[in-house]
Amino acid sequence: MQSSSQLTIGATYTREQLAKKFDIKDATLFTGIFRPRGHESIWLFITQDKTPDRTQYRDELAGDDLHVDGQMSGRKDKLLAEHYERDLEVLLFYRLSKVQFEGAAFRYEGPFRFVEQSGKRPTSFHFHRERESVPAAQR
Repeated sequence: MQSSSQLTIGATYTREQLAKKFDIKDATLFTGIFRPRGHESIWLFITQDKTPDRTQYRDELAGDDLHVDGQMSGRKDKLLAEHYERDLEVLLFYRLSKVQFEGAAFRYEGPFRFVEQSGKRPTSFHFHRERESVPAAQR
């Protein structure tokens, strides 16, 4: 199952709401890169302006282009780079800051596709929004 079929682009979701909606008990939901069991999806939770106690990854959504740093360990780098070949969708949950939306929610931006990567520890990734999945009224 692809998670995108049960989400609305432009809606906000807290991690707790997503856990309930998809019956997720896995604590890794509270990390930046999450792969829900039984889904052909990878969820990216991106906060552009991080609090000082968090790793200061460089992450930015600019129009349809998403530039993000992978995890320092690099354990999910291959999964992200090969998502299309593995028939996995990459879904973006994005916010400018932790307090942008009530309950520390994220705005669901929809599916993105890998473009390129560079560097290591952390690897820098470039993704591009899959526009055909965005309803014309939201473009």
